[in-house]
Amino acid sequence: MGRKRNFPLEPSLLYCHDEYQTFCSLCEPHKIYRKRIAALCGDSEIVAHSCGWFLLSNQQDTHFSLWNPTISDFSSFIHLPPLSLNPDSEISDYLLSSPPGDPDCKVLLLDRVLGSIIFIRPDDPNKEWTQIQYDIPYTNWEGKETRNFLDGCVSCNGKLYGFTFYESELLTLSVDKANKLVIESLCKMPELIAESTVGCPLVRALYFLVECCGELLYVQLVFSGSKGNRLIEVHVFKFDFVGMIWKTAESLMGQAVFLGAAGASSFNPAFGKGIKGDSIYFTHFEDRDLLYTFNVMDGCVSVTLPCPSVPSWSLPPKIFVPPDVWLSLNSTLPSGKEEQVEDFDEKEDSRTAQIVQAEETHFLDLPFETLVIIADCLIPFDYLNFRATCRDCRLIPRLQQRQVLPKFKTCHYSASPMWLLLSINDLTAFKFVDPIHGTSFIMNVPESLKGCAVRYSRNGWLLMSNREFSIFFINLFTEEIIKLPETPRRECARSYAMAFSSLPTSPDCMVVGSSGISGYPPTYTSSDLSIACITMRGPNEWIESYIEHDVRFWLNNSSPVFYKGSFYLLDLEGRLSVLRYEEEEIDLEFHRTVSWNILKEPKIPCSHRSKDYRYK
Repeated sequence: MGRKRNFPLEPSLLYCHDEYQTFCSLCEPHKIYRKRIAALCGDSEIVAHSCGWFLLSNQQDTHFSLWNPTISDFSSFIHLPPLSLNPDSEISDYLLSSPPGDPDCKVLLLDRVLGSIIFIRPDDPNKEWTQIQYDIPYTNWEGKETRNFLDGCVSCNGKLYGFTFYESELLTLSVDKANKLVIESLCKMPELIAESTVGCPLVRALYFLVECCGELLYVQLVFSGSKGNRLIEVHVFKFDFVGMIWKTAESLMGQAVFLGAAGASSFNPAFGKGIKGDSIYFTHFEDRDLLYTFNVMDGCVSVTLPCPSVPSWSLPPKIFVPPDVWLSLNSTLPSGKEEQVEDFDEKEDSRTAQIVQAEETHFLDLPFETLVIIADCLIPFDYLNFRATCRDCRLIPRLQQRQVLPKFKTCHYSASPMWLLLSINDLTAFKFVDPIHGTSFIMNVPESLKGCAVRYSRNGWLLMSNREFSIFFINLFTEEIIKLPETPRRECARSYAMAFSSLPTSPDCMVVGSSGISGYPPTYTSSDLSIACITMRGPNEWIESYIEHDVRFWLNNSSPVFYKGSFYLLDLEGRLSVLRYEEEEIDLEFHRTVSWNILKEPKIPCSHRSKDYRYK
């Protein structure tokens, strides 16, 4: 009789508190297990893993052990010799290169303060900890040479890869049998370029090297806000081993990737319902109850609350993936999905045909030309559904990309529809989402617009920028473009929160951009706002203003809202401010006035920053 399993079968959020552990399932919301696993009691912490084996740290990184929860006898634990650390040491990363039994299995610790690698070979009969100093030169902005250090490490295809903190570079690491460390530089890591219209400065970014199905991935999590705790962007890159360069990842080979304090795990969604493929799951370093999911295909981030009742004294969660469903390098991805879909369609068509024949439905007796006319009167989503109803309707021509937007314009609705617009695939395509029907379609942008970011939208018009100095309007329905003068500074087109008041074809249209810089840390009480304004009827140039207040105001990650002649801005603590731009022509000269006032009323209605919204 097998031993009773002491952990859940599906990926879960793991909370450790007292002598117990709480597992919150990621596959079935609100499914919670409470366990007592001796290996995880006390100050024991999972810090790394490999193929079903966990690396446990105890007593502040002085005692380590390897644990395999799927093995029932005493061999499930491998205790390593005690480690005597320098008092100044600071371990920044842990790695179990391969499972015990592998000839090249090593436990590695990265010391960021002393610039060293500490490692041990668990299968060595005379195993002992070895510390090797490394020297990675770096010249800072003052021209002085200082010590660089490794900021992360991962095993991929039998090799060790790491990256440096300063002037981030991708490196290969190897330790020979004589304990000699060899470091080789491969290429620069991708530069961090914040693309969001946040109106406030970048504060923090986290970086992860991830192995997924033999591929090397690099994940950037970008945060902003007064405390550096608001997620604004996620970037994922895949390493090209042939060209030795990083490329934007367009998918994760259908897999799910989990980031956490114990490292990152690749997971096949076929093993767990509710887990989304081509997605990255991670927790927030402050909001312990929230789980973030980033879809690489469409660039969207969703937030869930998988465990609504967690003891306040529990440690921050880790994402726990059961050892027996981890992907190994020999795992194969689910194949034949397209063929399966085609087979299903054929079966569905034959069933539909039988039903039609049995019930003698007269709809299919209509001439094919009539079916085409009916389809042409439908909105794009209904057009696609109509083609999928039966084999005869499938003969209707496919909807071409150039036909989609004109259809939106000519279709008649009982009420004006609203569409969610997302820039995806590294700003080379738009994704339109119908929030009512839950359907979507992707449209590739023209070559001239690739790399341009959407800064604001209103009444069918998009305000876009090339993230340098150029800002312009475009109407996707009419393809009309209205160019604005170049911005005075690149930051205006890259990071300002933008908005416009009315149709750009109107002479009363105002375009406003703002970027707030508040004292940091947020105990400071001063705030200032950089403002750029232009009107369609006034001088053909941007007007810049700088206004300071003695009240702290840190802009929210959203655009201003225009209402009754003024633009309203919301800060991260729920305060409102009013930005007003006035322009008057006197004696053939334009007189311009810019004002910015922080309102004392209304009082902040929400107690948590994630509940702050603004609407019109």
